[in-house]
Amino acid sequence: MCEALWSDPGPEPGRQPSKRGVGVQFGADVTRAFLEANGLSLLVRSHEVKDEGYEIAHDGYAVTVFSAPRYLDQMDNKGAFIKFDDALTPAFTVFDASPHPPVRPMAYSSMFMGGLLGM
Repeated sequence: MCEALWSDPGPEPGRQPSKRGVGVQFGADVTRAFLEANGLSLLVRSHEVKDEGYEIAHDGYAVTVFSAPRYLDQMDNKGAFIKFDDALTPAFTVFDASPHPPVRPMAYSSMFMGGLLGM
C-alpha cells in the first residue's frame, strides 16, 4: 500500500529509488505495461504537488492531479481537477488559492483536536 501511495512517474525507464525516500519512481515503460495488463488507457494519480496543479507525463499516459493550491500555505502551486466527457477525453480546470483568515498553517487540521474549538 505504501508503494502505491508514494510512488511517482519518473523520466527513466524501469524502477528507481524515489526522491521522497519511500516508494519508487517508475518509467513510461512501467506505466504502459500496467495499462496494457489492466486494459486501461490512462493512469490518473495524485498525492504529489505540481506547480500548475497537474502534469501530464509518460507520453500522455500518466496524469498527476493535485487539488490543493498553495499547499500547506508554503508552496506556490496552483490546484487542479480533471473531468472526463462522454468520450472519456480529459479536461483540466486550474485554480489559485483563495485568501483565508489569518490563521497559522495547519491550524484548521488541529481544530478537532482541541485547537480552534477548544475541545
